Amino acid sequence: MKSLYFEKYGRSDVLSFRKLPKPTLEAGRVLVKVHAASVNPLDWRLMRADPFLIRMGRGLFKPTANGLGADFSGVVESKAADVAKWEPGDAVFGIMTPEIVGSFAEFVSIPEDALVNKPAALSHQQATTLGVAALTAYEGIHDYYQLKPGSRVMINGASGGIGTFAVQMAKAFGAHVTAVCSGGNHELVRGLGADAMIDYKAVDLLQIGERFDLIFDVVGNHSPKKMKRLLHNNGRLVLASAASGLGFLRAIAISRKKQEPIDLILDLKKDRRRLEAVLALFEEGKIKPVIDREYPFDDIVSAIDYVATKRARGKVVVYITQG
Repeated sequence: MKSLYFEKYGRSDVLSFRKLPKPTLEAGRVLVKVHAASVNPLDWRLMRADPFLIRMGRGLFKPTANGLGADFSGVVESKAADVAKWEPGDAVFGIMTPEIVGSFAEFVSIPEDALVNKPAALSHQQATTLGVAALTAYEGIHDYYQLKPGSRVMINGASGGIGTFAVQMAKAFGAHVTAVCSGGNHELVRGLGADAMIDYKAVDLLQIGERFDLIFDVVGNHSPKKMKRLLHNNGRLVLASAASGLGFLRAIAISRKKQEPIDLILDLKKDRRRLEAVLALFEEGKIKPVIDREYPFDDIVSAIDYVATKRARGKVVVYITQG
């Protein structure tokens, strides 16, 4: 099978394809033929080891895991003898387990409990967006502050892969949503339900007078200490781990102070139950995937480079197998 591969950290010129045997099936695992995979900022961050702290878990001088790609959607090819739930031909989607990355491949071996049924109403391209980005949005909007109808929510980075889901989820929970993104993306985000817009290029975000119950910061372009000034009393600032370098380390340090109203999504909660919760929001018509671009597998390097520009409007998807 064909799989994306890298042996050293760097920019996308370190990436190449290699031919590998299909993964062997261990007990409790399912072999999935991948039809589509989603590109996340996580991919270029792992590739570049940005922030440097990635090297502490992934190899100091070179990566110990040589694949990229977390989200996937496809069809069950075969299963281990002890797997009861899935059958060949079942349409499924899921997220790779942390120790086995590499959904940018023609086949993946995945634990049976990590898979979710793909409804016919979702294409493989759409289903693969309901992984890292949607789960990050769900955690940021759902886990740290109990939203009520009329709660004031700001989403900084509202037009990206995480942000487009976050806007819709906050609206689904009854919040009033202020979306921060460039003016050129206002129409997109307003169409997802945002109530108010801020063009970060035209307005100094830190100088606005409004205060919020929940701020979900996907971008990390302002220090948490300054962003928390925009909170109401008892409000929360939730950071997606988007900042680099010293900013990332500062975010970790400040989020660990119990007296601070700041949380950092450092270890994303990803399991079948949460995937099913996100899927339920789709099936109830409360969220819809926003796909900016689709790339063929042979052009996956361009897809990763595009996501690294931080200009994607919604998600970027790679189709691995047609059909």
